[in-house]
Amino acid sequence: MEELNFFYGAIVRDFKETCKLVAFCDLNKTRMDYANRLLEEKYNHSKINTYVHSDFEKMIEVEKPDTVIVTTVDRTHHTYIIKALELGCDVITEKPLTIDTEKCQAIIDATNRTGRELRVAFNYRYAPHNTKIRELIMNDVIGKVTSVNFEWALDTQHGADYFRRWHRDKRNSGGLLVHKSTHHFDLVNFWLGTTPETVYATGGLRFYGRENAEARGVTQFYQRAHGS
Repeated sequence: MEELNFFYGAIVRDFKETCKLVAFCDLNKTRMDYANRLLEEKYNHSKINTYVHSDFEKMIEVEKPDTVIVTTVDRTHHTYIIKALELGCDVITEKPLTIDTEKCQAIIDATNRTGRELRVAFNYRYAPHNTKIRELIMNDVIGKVTSVNFEWALDTQHGADYFRRWHRDKRNSGGLLVHKSTHHFDLVNFWLGTTPETVYATGGLRFYGRENAEARGVTQFYQRAHGS
């Protein structure tokens, strides 16, 4: 992945007139050191202060950020969102907001309690073709949209990626219908400028999983994909 794809690169390159990056907080020091090296080498940016994840509250106390950007594993989004809100910060979180209704309600309660601003980032909106679709619909190029049929097929190359890493455990990601389909539900909302009244989803492991893999005689693939 090129450094231009990282959010911190965009902050110091494209938004330096209105934003200032003040700190990194992560459980992986190597990752923070790498980010600092990129900032220095590519943008001649001074070193950013780093904090281990257990010092999250200390970071906010010392650095006093206006906004905290949460990009952790999905199951921990609520922890850092709520802490940041309660410590007086606005928050931008990577999608999905969280992985279940209980955590979602806790976040809603925190925003109501603190009065701070929370935004969920859906980066797929800004893929050029998706932005173009939004533009065409807004400009009434194709007329009034009355129905949308959206199908997205995950092949064994891209789809398998979600079963090689932490996404495969629903306790981490809420499952593909949360972690991945969030993008697609949002795209329809984005294109049409609407908010759904009801959302329904169902799914199952028809290809992946140990039992399916062994039944199909592809145990080797399962071991490679799951690291077992």
